[in-house]
Amino acid sequence: MKIARYSYQGAIAFGIVDDDELVVLSSDPMFAGFDTTGDRIALADVKLLAPVIPRSKIVAMVSDEVFVLRPNTAVVGPGDAIVLPTASKRVAVDGQLAIIIGKIAKNVSPADAAGRVFGYTVATVVTAADLGSATHAGAFDTFLPLGPIIETEFDEAATPLLGLINGEEFQALDLGDDDRTTEDDVAALVAFASSVFTLLPGDVILAGPLDTPAAIVDGDSVTMSIAGIGTLVNPVVRLA
Repeated sequence: MKIARYSYQGAIAFGIVDDDELVVLSSDPMFAGFDTTGDRIALADVKLLAPVIPRSKIVAMVSDEVFVLRPNTAVVGPGDAIVLPTASKRVAVDGQLAIIIGKIAKNVSPADAAGRVFGYTVATVVTAADLGSATHAGAFDTFLPLGPIIETEFDEAATPLLGLINGEEFQALDLGDDDRTTEDDVAALVAFASSVFTLLPGDVILAGPLDTPAAIVDGDSVTMSIAGIGTLVNPVVRLA
């Protein structure tokens, strides 16, 4: 099931994607289930937003059992600008799978971890590469575009990831092959994170770097897609 968070006529709402329409949900399905209002809206008539704004934390995996936390103010949605900070002259992007937590998880086993996941989305992970290992290198506002929707089912056989800058490919991975991110991998990440701190509904775990990040500059357009989830496009700007 594909879930969208969107803006329509000045209001923010949630819907189930059904071809080129949204079946309007009564409330946030992560907390209120999938009751519908009976209304439908054309996808073309809404603005898709970041499908989740974490209430608590974003766990960005750097390597096995090594992570940094990113603030929720880093999150933006489809079409929103990645703003290059004045503190950095070399910013890079990397496409990753984002895992959305749906239920409280603390010290869960890998076997129980899948039941704590609400779904998955595409993440464009932005880092100020010239800040090296500084913990704030990925913490700037707009440094985590998410979207375009949440897919509630994990299909490891249909998850190729493609990254483009200005239409030129820089990242192409088959998550179902050598660069595999399997359901077992997801369960292990959730179990590990829950051993460190309590995971809350809406928390995001970034599954980790999959390839060499590519540099971006003012005026670029970044496209990240994962088959079965969707395509996320964001412009790059540097403010004076």
